[in-house]
Amino acid sequence: MNNISQKEEKLSEEAAAALMSQYRQSGDVRLRNNLVMNYSYIARTAAMQLRGLAAGYAQIEDMVNQGIITLIDCIEKFDGSKGMKFESYAFMRVRGGIIDLVRKQDWIPRRVRTAAKEISNARSELCSELKREPTEDEIAQYLGISVEKLRQYNNEVAGSVTFSFEELIQNVNQMGTLLDSATSDYTTPEKQLLKSELRDKLKTAIESLNERERLVVTLYYFENLNLSEISQVLEVSVQRVSQISSKAISKIKSVMEEYLK
Repeated sequence: MNNISQKEEKLSEEAAAALMSQYRQSGDVRLRNNLVMNYSYIARTAAMQLRGLAAGYAQIEDMVNQGIITLIDCIEKFDGSKGMKFESYAFMRVRGGIIDLVRKQDWIPRRVRTAAKEISNARSELCSELKREPTEDEIAQYLGISVEKLRQYNNEVAGSVTFSFEELIQNVNQMGTLLDSATSDYTTPEKQLLKSELRDKLKTAIESLNERERLVVTLYYFENLNLSEISQVLEVSVQRVSQISSKAISKIKSVMEEYLK
């Protein structure tokens, strides 16, 4: 019943635009608060979409609160003359604000960072010694921990890699969404050129990867395999897949960084 009521109370696009215009002219905080209430679903939606990636590192309530804070800033700074829908602009900013919140929680615990480094060093030492990829048992024995504990660390590291992948692809997708949702004519040469550049940049970024890195990205995003399944395909450990993924992310971000800004 509450969801239906909230949906019915949502202002039409024209009414919301009129309210935004009134707030611009008067600066009345009550009008701004009405706008925040009208668009609060953006903060809730973004928080729910990111909850799986931020599990254990930020509470849903904190994520929604951060979304509302960002939403207020969006209302203050939105410029409708650029032909962009407010919802598109706000949704991108709110998701970014929530991701920043999760980052500030140091969502990869120090113990996991330390363990990841130790596992990586152990793997390198064993590779040199054994002249092959070490097994989980061998890495665990080298570190003096159980296989279960090793898998726990690997899963936590894999989760951090997944978040980085999702964040990167999300930023690319959001830029495409903003171009599609602009109120001016979508077929303008400028927008077509921008979308073409976006595709070219991403293609260049992926082509900068080596064969194994491209395979990991392909299996993860186009074949929908998780990191554990990818490790079986490549016949390496989850830790090794995480390392390959991390390198792929770094390379792609270095190519896309300036464009995404």
